[in-house]
Amino acid sequence: MKLCPVCASTITPEFLERCDNFTINRCPDCDVIFSDPMTNPGASWYESSEMYAVGRFCNIDNGWHHKQFLDDAETYGKRLLDVGCGTGVFLKEANKKGYEVCGLDFDKKNVKIAKARYGIENIYTATISGIARDFSGESFDVITFFEVLEHLESPVSFINEIKAILAPGGYIALSLPNRERTLDFLGDADYPPNHLTKWDKECLSSFLERNGFEVVKCLIKELDSNEVVAYLKHKIRFGIAKSIARRGIDSKDERDIQKAAKLLMMKDMLFKIFSIIFKPVSLFSLQGTGLYMLARLKR
Repeated sequence: MKLCPVCASTITPEFLERCDNFTINRCPDCDVIFSDPMTNPGASWYESSEMYAVGRFCNIDNGWHHKQFLDDAETYGKRLLDVGCGTGVFLKEANKKGYEVCGLDFDKKNVKIAKARYGIENIYTATISGIARDFSGESFDVITFFEVLEHLESPVSFINEIKAILAPGGYIALSLPNRERTLDFLGDADYPPNHLTKWDKECLSSFLERNGFEVVKCLIKELDSNEVVAYLKHKIRFGIAKSIARRGIDSKDERDIQKAAKLLMMKDMLFKIFSIIFKPVSLFSLQGTGLYMLARLKR
């Protein structure tokens, strides 16, 4: 009997804790922490979630994980697919870098906003399980999926879907929360039903190698004053954006969204002071929240 949803180990997993109707376990073979049951709540849960509704207004610039890819001096082919593209802010910048971009997201509200805000037409509403079918006959040089893997019921099935439409020798770039982070800025958001798995760099590297990839680059965000300030900034932005989300603003009210974005950015002046206060944090080699990997499909 397969007891681990990631490596199919038959060894009884180690029980760690309970979270509502879920148990949290660690696989003794692959070291991935996973929930039981591995049940994703579905697109409707995310569309109605206040946390993700807020993201439609807060996510007006690229995160650390996006910048690791965008700031890379090397480009990895021409055609790029971003799985879980959100409101399209990463695709906009990837297009500027010369990629022919395509995106998909399970949240139709995100897709609508991305098209209205950035004019990117090649963005579609799709399910994770239907990627290979929906893009049958197509091939991408690089496929990105930032902050996606930890949400999935079957990471192995997802990787197989990706491989089916990835060009020979093509690349994947991904990110997820680093479970070895020094400070827990995620709280309940890193538990089911939102996140079903937890990873560190070793078990993620092993997972990719096991499934036909070679890791090219692995980066862990250091805990520094910027991350502490970013957390405080997020909390304040969250409060502002939450009130906007509750008003039901959609892409048809783009001018209102842009006004809200300016209001959010005005708060940034305050955080320049915070960044000085928390500067000593950078003196210690502490692990932060972000974990980024670039990997190449073995030929």
